[in-house]
Amino acid sequence: MRVGQRLFLAVTPAILGLLLVVALAYWGERFRAAPEWVVVVAAVAAVASLALGWQNTRYVARRIERIAGQPKRAPGKGLSPLGRVRNVALPRAGLDPDEIDSIEAVVDRLAGAVTVAEETSRRTEAEAAERVQEYAALLAEAVSAVSRQLDEIRLPLHILLENHFGALNENQEEMLAAARIASDAANLELERLKAIADLDRGALRLRHQQLAISSLLNALRPLLESDADRHQVRLKLDIEPGLPRVAGDRVRLQEALELLLRHYLRHAPPGAQVTVTAARASGDIRVVIAHGHVPTLTPDLAFARRVILAHAGTLDQGENETVLALPGVNPKPAGPRPA
Repeated sequence: MRVGQRLFLAVTPAILGLLLVVALAYWGERFRAAPEWVVVVAAVAAVASLALGWQNTRYVARRIERIAGQPKRAPGKGLSPLGRVRNVALPRAGLDPDEIDSIEAVVDRLAGAVTVAEETSRRTEAEAAERVQEYAALLAEAVSAVSRQLDEIRLPLHILLENHFGALNENQEEMLAAARIASDAANLELERLKAIADLDRGALRLRHQQLAISSLLNALRPLLESDADRHQVRLKLDIEPGLPRVAGDRVRLQEALELLLRHYLRHAPPGAQVTVTAARASGDIRVVIAHGHVPTLTPDLAFARRVILAHAGTLDQGENETVLALPGVNPKPAGPRPA
């Protein structure tokens, strides 16, 4: 039986009861007596309405509770609008399915699909994480192999340039010097890639000590000004006094700042201005670099980003501006001085 039929069937005794009430109102006038059959039908209608309402309410409540996936309650523990009810058995096999059966079937299919999707997502994430670790290990191994091969090239070049075993003309010396510079630059790029791979797979350990960003930037000032003069770029370095300290590795963090700032100075167009502003932002440190349009996908920038992320910071690279944020460290309060 369908749910609509059940509900209409539950309403039918109420309609009959209403008609009987009208009949009782008619026969209830003075000097009139209600026929016995009217009273009997009224009583039967009232009992039937109660029974049908009770049964349909239990049925719908139990099915909805099952669809909702709630655990079954012990007999006598469940509540219905009419009071405490017991869990009853599921519809017997062979009965016509109703709307709730259809809804339950859809819910079961969706629940199964969600379970499969969640399992697939977990498996995909695990495979992706494993693949990233594998790629990082392969990259580190390849970088190490290529670095060893470059060392075999750089050593003879160094020997030829430092110890002349024969007469070399100027062109030969220039070619050897250019080859050595190129091999040194290639080796430096490979070292950057290896450091990135080591950071991604957790093989590079970072120290944690309290650092002052202002001291790191001021230490880089002479080098940055030299790069600015070489590339004909104006540099403006504005550091707010009294910045909070940060927790991190001094060598790696200073290396990341150097790579980041020198990249923007090196790629800025001649005559442009690169502005570096370091200020406090809600207890953290915010370094804003206004640089104009420059390339943002290089091993140096990738390594700088990895180092900053490893220090719980953020690096947002826009088209004309880069914002670096690092969490500040609250200084420990000084203890009482001994008397």
